[in-house]
Amino acid sequence: MVRIETVTEATPQVYTALARLLPQLNPKLPVPTMERLQAIIADPAATLLLAKEGEEIVGTTTVIVYTTPFWIKARLDEVVVDESARGKGVGAALVKASLDIAREQGAEVAELQSGVQREAANRLYPRMGFKLRETNVYRIVL
Repeated sequence: MVRIETVTEATPQVYTALARLLPQLNPKLPVPTMERLQAIIADPAATLLLAKEGEEIVGTTTVIVYTTPFWIKARLDEVVVDESARGKGVGAALVKASLDIAREQGAEVAELQSGVQREAANRLYPRMGFKLRETNVYRIVL
């Protein structure tokens, strides 16, 4: 059975798990440093979650809650489940826990972005109530 935990400390175990999981989401991006991990945990707007089966970390996501002129929003970033644990409800458990945190922090809407090639994820999100928006996502690297 999977359980979801909030990360409260940057440990070598957490760092190693992220170094294994995040490249499965995007192998082109560098693994975050221990300093970045500590900054995420220290950020009051961010909640880093881990999915565990026993003591093994099999998934992660980060929930960020922030205020705009129109909404209090939650953003789910880097939702990733280890290849060995896919199809077992881990992604759904991470998303559900993320939405619970978002609601607890007063969020009125939650958003996430998923690559079109992530077929299983793109089937999961509508099942969990997300609606695909007609929008363009623009990015600039600073």
